[in-house]
Amino acid sequence: MKKNRRAFLAHSAKAIAAATITASLPPFLYASSKRNDTIGLALIGANSQGNWNLVQALKQPGVECIAVCDIDDAVLAKRIPEIEKIQGKKPLQYKDHRKMLENKDIDAVIIGTPDHWHCIQLVDAVMAGKDVYVEKPIANSIYECDQMVKAVRRSKQVVQVGQQQRSGDHWKSAMDFMKDGKLGDLRKINIWANFNYGIGRPKMPDSAVPVGVDFDRWLGPAPQRSFNKTRFHGSWRMFWNYGGGLMTDWGVHLMDMALWAKDTKDLPMSVSGTGGNFAFPDHAHETFDTISVQYAMPGYNISYEHSAGIQTGPYGKSYGLAFVGNN
Repeated sequence: MKKNRRAFLAHSAKAIAAATITASLPPFLYASSKRNDTIGLALIGANSQGNWNLVQALKQPGVECIAVCDIDDAVLAKRIPEIEKIQGKKPLQYKDHRKMLENKDIDAVIIGTPDHWHCIQLVDAVMAGKDVYVEKPIANSIYECDQMVKAVRRSKQVVQVGQQQRSGDHWKSAMDFMKDGKLGDLRKINIWANFNYGIGRPKMPDSAVPVGVDFDRWLGPAPQRSFNKTRFHGSWRMFWNYGGGLMTDWGVHLMDMALWAKDTKDLPMSVSGTGGNFAFPDHAHETFDTISVQYAMPGYNISYEHSAGIQTGPYGKSYGLAFVGNN
C-alpha cells in the first residue's frame, strides 16, 4: 500500500510539474463535440454536488454520461442505476480517474470530488484533452491555482468553475440595480454565512475502512492517516488537509458576489482577520467555527464573517450580503 501510494504521489507531482483557468470561460456544454453532435460527459466524485451537476447537465439536449468515477462502491451502486434511468443507457464505472480519462468517447469532465483533489484531477483532465467543469473552490492553495491556470492555458481546453450564483436571475438583478447607480457609491459590503454543518459531526473514534471504499485513493495527495467517519463523506471540508470550512464553501459563493458588484479584478490592499474554534468542542472540526475578516479594497471595504452552528443572521437569514451605498 505504501509503495503504491508513493508511486501515485510521484505521478501526481510529475503531472502538475509537466503542465505549463480562466474561470469565466463559456460553459463546456456549449463547446463543440469532438465525436459528433452528442457531448460525452464523465463525472469524477458522484456522492453529492457532482451528481447534482451531472443530473442538470443531462437535462440538456445532446448530452450523454459516458462514465462515472468514485472511490466508493456504494456510491457507484447508487448512481449508476439512477443515471441509466435518466438517459436509458448504463454508464461505465471506474474507481481511478486516470483510467477513465483514457476513454476517447469522453469530451468533458465534471469534477465533484473533495477540494484537495481538484488540482490533480483538473490537470490530468485537460492534459487528456477533456473540457472541465470543476466545483468551487477551485483549489486549496494559490500554488495549486497557478498550476491549474498554466495547465489550462497550455491545453487550450474549456474550463468553468462552479460559481453558479453568476447564473442566478436575482443576483443579476441586484448587480444591475447597483451598477445603474441606484444605490449610489458602493462603499461597504457585509457578508455572513452561518450554518449548522460548519461545526462538523459529533466526535467518534477511528474505525475500519468501510467495505468497498478505496480510502488510500480518497486521501490522494493528503497525508496518510487512519479512517474516521467524521472526516469522510459530508464533513471532510471541516479539516485543513481536505478543505477550508465554511469560508471556502459558502463563503466562496458570497465573496464572488461581492467582487462582481464592482467587477473587481484588483487584489485587496490589505487583509486582516481573526478566528478560532470557540464552540462545540464535542464536534470534530479543525477549520474555524468563528471568523471575522476585513478586506480593504480600492474605494470600498468587504467584511466577511461566520458563526457556525447558529443557522441564522441579519434579516433572519443564515447567509447573505448587505450592500451599503450612499443613497
